[in-house]
Amino acid sequence: MEKRQEEKLIRRIQRHNDRMASGILIEAYYREIYTFVYKQIGDLDQAMDLTQEIFLAMLQSIPAFNSNKGSFRTWLYRIASNKIVDYFRSANYQNRSNIVELEDISLPEDFSLEEWYIDRQEKRQCLYAISELPFMMQQILRLKIFGEITFREIATILSMPEGSVKTQYYKAIDILRKKVD
Repeated sequence: MEKRQEEKLIRRIQRHNDRMASGILIEAYYREIYTFVYKQIGDLDQAMDLTQEIFLAMLQSIPAFNSNKGSFRTWLYRIASNKIVDYFRSANYQNRSNIVELEDISLPEDFSLEEWYIDRQEKRQCLYAISELPFMMQQILRLKIFGEITFREIATILSMPEGSVKTQYYKAIDILRKKVD
């Protein structure tokens, strides 16, 4: 979306609580934010629910949005990364992570229950290890790995120097490697 058009939509929402402008803005970013969430959660329904929460939080906070402090996209990713960290801390996640619905599983011909279980456990352990990192490291890792966002953009999203973002990222990777070994 063009920056000028985005700014017009934001002003319409801020001044008149314009539903049509809200819909256009959400539609422009929905797929990108949903993909960011889904890559981390791995559950279609839960990712959709969390994406809705992110956009609700965006609409509630948009009166305070100031384009002089950064782009709308940057601001939206900040909201999304905070919501994802909250999700992984929640009791809902802790309970859901232990449940597997058999009817949700489609098995290929060469299916190996053992390999599937190991793969699932490794993903769960990786996400758990990330969720044990300090909050800032979690955000940086999630934005870089799952959001495929550049260090420069992450620095803007988190209001940090780019060098600090890189340092925190590589520290987090080092911590995770030590946990895996």
